[in-house]
Amino acid sequence: RVRRRRVAARTERLRRELGGGRGAPERVLTWQAMEQLRFLRQELPEEWPLERLAQGFGVSTDVVRRVLRGRGCPSPRRRLRQDRQALSAVAAAPGAEREVRAPDGTLLYRLPRGQGEPGPGAQ
Repeated sequence: RVRRRRVAARTERLRRELGGGRGAPERVLTWQAMEQLRFLRQELPEEWPLERLAQGFGVSTDVVRRVLRGRGCPSPRRRLRQDRQALSAVAAAPGAEREVRAPDGTLLYRLPRGQGEPGPGAQ
């Protein structure tokens, strides 16, 4: 019992020192963006390596790997909640890129307007 407490205290101290939170990282991509990312990687793997996908979607390569590896399909209600979280994270990021373009410059994906963003004509 005492040993378990010591181990738990040690792991908690390490977690605080390393700054690692529990659970998955904060969601920054909508489900539509994740589907687009999977499509690009599947259809054009030579043009869209992990690094280019990460740069184009404004996330780390770890996030790209997690998206490509994951195949979950949540309920519509949960998907909507996750999309709201992603859009609020994008809206909060200063100067965030809102478009993903192919190597030839054609527009592939545009992030939708986030919540809390002023709409057209708002001042």
